[in-house]
Amino acid sequence: MDALTQWVSLAVEQFNWRAPVWLNLLPVVVAAAAWWRLRVGPSHGIARRLALYAEARFWPLVVRGADAGALANRPATPETGMAPWVATGLIVIALAGPRWLHEQQTIFREGADIAVVMDISRSMDTKDILPDRLTRTKEELQDLLARLHGDRVALVAFAGRAFTIVPLTADYGAVERFSEQLTSDMVTDQGSNLAGGLQQALDALQSARGRGRAVVLMSDGEDHDHPAALAAAARLGREGVPLFILGVGTTDGGLIPAGGGKFVHDSRGRAVLSRMEEGHLKQLAQAAGGVYARIRWDDADWQALYDHGIERMVKRTQTASRSRTRWREEFGWALFPAMLIFAWWWRRRFRQWLA
Repeated sequence: MDALTQWVSLAVEQFNWRAPVWLNLLPVVVAAAAWWRLRVGPSHGIARRLALYAEARFWPLVVRGADAGALANRPATPETGMAPWVATGLIVIALAGPRWLHEQQTIFREGADIAVVMDISRSMDTKDILPDRLTRTKEELQDLLARLHGDRVALVAFAGRAFTIVPLTADYGAVERFSEQLTSDMVTDQGSNLAGGLQQALDALQSARGRGRAVVLMSDGEDHDHPAALAAAARLGREGVPLFILGVGTTDGGLIPAGGGKFVHDSRGRAVLSRMEEGHLKQLAQAAGGVYARIRWDDADWQALYDHGIERMVKRTQTASRSRTRWREEFGWALFPAMLIFAWWWRRRFRQWLA
């Protein structure tokens, strides 16, 4: 008895309906069949149809060798009775998709873990590249995400301080959506703490120890403490995390907008000219054993940073990403008998029509 109970319990656990909403039609089919059976029951099946042609006293003249009493009490045959309702019920069951558990599959992915660090300091509003540095950075992030396959991404932003926007995830759409919301106005602590951004990126990758890891920095290179930024980059190198840097802006630079058509001024009242510190960025990439590339309108920047950088320099490890259940569809066991019943029923109806 215990073995039977276990077998039944296992069968219930492994049985499933692909579209159980169709089962709601079964009570309708049963109710319609019951109504039809009561309305056109055994004592009325033939009688009702003959009544359409003649009164009961003329039935012996309509059907040779028959008397009215025998015809009135003749039971309805299956083909004119419940057969189509049974077939309809089986079709409903087939539409609901009965299925048995076939196997559980683990889907593996092969890739690296990448922390993307975006500079959202006030200098990123400079329009020396159109439409401005920060907007171009977001567009470049979309180009990077389009190249990824199997990699996980974390998004870090920094200005006066750094913070993780999105932890490691394979949901590139979420990373893109959150990046689009980033502006220089969302940070009250203004400044350019590049060292903090690199450290925050390393912290975001701590859960990925033993896997291929990399940091992608997108910045104009302006920072208030360059030695600290160099130390943070060297720390990445010691951890085996190469730094790939996309320089955003131009060496000629531009004025920093302050809103209302005005520009940011220093303490002496002079407009601040923001230039991309390309030399600083190259030093950071070298300290971490990575690659530097300047932002471009074509794909040459990401060809250098990702295709020839991350793809070749960062090991790709295989990990389980999700589990997939495979089911064995069994709707044929209901659909095939339903088709046979309908075929048999229509054949009998056709023969009656010919007769």
